Amino acid sequence: MKKFDKICEFINNIASAITVAMMVFLILLITWSVFSRFVLNSPVAWQYEATLVCLSWIVFIGMSMTFHNDEHMRLTFVANAMKTPKMRAIWLTIMDGFCFVFLVIAAYLSVSVIQNAMQTLYQTIPVPRGWFYLPFPIGAIFSLFQIINVGYKRIKNAETEAPVAAE
Repeated sequence: MKKFDKICEFINNIASAITVAMMVFLILLITWSVFSRFVLNSPVAWQYEATLVCLSWIVFIGMSMTFHNDEHMRLTFVANAMKTPKMRAIWLTIMDGFCFVFLVIAAYLSVSVIQNAMQTLYQTIPVPRGWFYLPFPIGAIFSLFQIINVGYKRIKNAETEAPVAAE
């Protein structure tokens, strides 16, 4: 499992690099757009569509980082109410299982959306519209690796932890 953990860490590093690069690009682009619009009176025509594409990449690739850190949204109030670490781990793993199934189905279905969108270009940038949808299946695959890795660690750690004493 150490090899799989290294693979997941590598995936997380790739996701981090992509999101940081996109965020830096967005900061520079939006700063330049504001400056050119209000100071130079010459707005950047392609800024809106480039921002949409970048935000799509940030959100869907960044999604895997939340799974890697075990910080994605789920019903944690139910897990926190459970007395034993093993029951808590089982509940969180079930919630992750729902995410896993959703991501598999959605990634599969997104392929046809991407194929259709690749046939048209944005109006202001010479980029196929499919680039807006492409990060979803990539982020979903990255997330699936992270869900498996975190779930395995959670179950393994729950078996070795002592039960919480009743108050």
